[in-house]
Amino acid sequence: MKTEKDHVDSTTFLNNDTPVFEKTIERKPRERRGRVAVSPRLQLSKEQQELVDIKNSLGLRHQDFAIMLNIGLPRLASYTYGRTASVPLEVMETARKLMAENHKISMQIREKFDRPMSAILNEWAEKLGTRSDAQLAALLGVAGMTVSRWRKDETMPDLSALNRYDHIVELIASNIASATAK
Repeated sequence: MKTEKDHVDSTTFLNNDTPVFEKTIERKPRERRGRVAVSPRLQLSKEQQELVDIKNSLGLRHQDFAIMLNIGLPRLASYTYGRTASVPLEVMETARKLMAENHKISMQIREKFDRPMSAILNEWAEKLGTRSDAQLAALLGVAGMTVSRWRKDETMPDLSALNRYDHIVELIASNIASATAK
């Protein structure tokens, strides 16, 4: 038969009647796991900021700019995000040379695509002879949802990607024209 003593939850008994209460351990709330908070952007040196400005004015993605500078992407990121003290002189000279040689072309590309993405898509579809977004997506090598977001002017690729897609469209349109001419 159970007694009242048997029903005491957080108590242990010594010598039959002496209760000893279990020690309650206080725990701190569990720290959230997952992504680590990103520290605020570091102050860039003069050379680092110039490198960022050159990349932006040329309308290049990090990976394209890294290739043009003949350095790895992690190295470029360390310069543009301020994780290194300075940028080597040879990298800066290459970047300045790229800027001098390509600034005019970059401005022309920027002006060419300075309109809504839906208008650019309509132009590409006309050149390719299609009105289907799915077919346009397949020809450009992107997902259908991407073309859908472009069509709604929700997003737009960066200038280097726009230029690449435009070259693809021109190449396909040229191939279609030469195939129909035969």
